[in-house]
Amino acid sequence: MKLLSNNADLYQYLQFLSKTLEDRHAKEVGEAVDHASRTAAGNISTEFLGESRIALRRLIKEEHGILTNQEREDVKNVLSQIDGAFDLKKYRA
Repeated sequence: MKLLSNNADLYQYLQFLSKTLEDRHAKEVGEAVDHASRTAAGNISTEFLGESRIALRRLIKEEHGILTNQEREDVKNVLSQIDGAFDLKKYRA
């Protein structure tokens, strides 16, 4: 299970995932993940999390066997953590 403790961990995970997708010639979804990682610079946390969530949901929908079962489960786990962060922000507001 992939556990993230902060946005820096998410950024590193997205960079790793983007490189993995690039190596497997999954250019389109890899670019979406890379774009999400680039929103970390100079943007507020909510925007970074939102872009990450969009890219990872797209990846799950469009990956069609590019990811291993473990990688797919990791992506789903990271999505769950992002959703939890949004829920926490709503609760605090």
